Amino acid sequence: MKLFLLLTDTVILAAYGAYALHVFQGFETILVLLLFFFAARVLALSVHPAFTAINLGLLCFLWPYHPEILALSYLFYAALYVFLARREEQRLTLTRENTQLKVSQKNHLRYLFLKENYDSQMALNLRLEERRAIAQQIHDLLGHSMTAAILQLEAAEELLDDDPRRARSFLNNATNMMRQGIDQVREAVHQMRADVPTLKAAEMRAMIDRFRLDSGIVTVFDKEGTLDDLPVGIWQVILGNLREGLTNIIRHAGATQVDIRLQALPGVVRLEVRDNGRGCENLVEGMGIGGMRERATEYGGSLLVQNDQGMRVITLIPRREVHDDTGGGH
Repeated sequence: MKLFLLLTDTVILAAYGAYALHVFQGFETILVLLLFFFAARVLALSVHPAFTAINLGLLCFLWPYHPEILALSYLFYAALYVFLARREEQRLTLTRENTQLKVSQKNHLRYLFLKENYDSQMALNLRLEERRAIAQQIHDLLGHSMTAAILQLEAAEELLDDDPRRARSFLNNATNMMRQGIDQVREAVHQMRADVPTLKAAEMRAMIDRFRLDSGIVTVFDKEGTLDDLPVGIWQVILGNLREGLTNIIRHAGATQVDIRLQALPGVVRLEVRDNGRGCENLVEGMGIGGMRERATEYGGSLLVQNDQGMRVITLIPRREVHDDTGGGH
């Protein structure tokens, strides 16, 4: 912009010099004054605007040569300068805001990426810890019973020919110890299954609370019916589809409110995630929606996506009876 203003100075002074050349005598004096005037303008533009005071002083020396023409020209020049300065300030402000927005977007995407990795790692660590705890529990429950039963069987084998009655007693003891170990394992499995709904429901609420905190979106959660008998697999579908649905809302919806509804209906579990965002008239399913549909289909369910004053995603999963896989009766 300074180069443009300097060019404007040159045009004004050249025009005034041409006028003075044809009207006044002693043009050499006017030319010297104009050169000093131009030098002061260069200093004002390149060093500091305070050098403009020199230009005002030179106008006194140009008094016999109608300096009002030059003054009027510079009034227009000053208006042009103010206009360009404001435009330049607005451009710099927009540039800074655009840069800050890009940095903020990159930081937000990086945060989401790190958060997803962290959540995935935490879920993996949790599964590994659960496996370790189960293995330790089975070892503790069966280790003593199986070791003692093996000792009883070995003793029975040695006494089978010499003392059949005592050998039979050892066999009965070994049988009782094995049965006791199996009963303990069965009881532990029942306890684990009883804990699943409570743990998964707590995980779901934690996910919703984290979404509400991270996004700042008003989030309403409603649960109907009892979900105490749902197997782990169906809970994984519910949590996976809920997580993907909330992620899509943050990335694409531009919503201010989200309604989450989990219903335990006769024969089916229904999860609805609804937002009041921009919606999508012609939805093209990507990996997110496709993965939600695959999860539901794996358990015989379905996925419905509706554009209704925002987006509504409904997961339907048939309820199945949970059978005891630890063995038959006692």
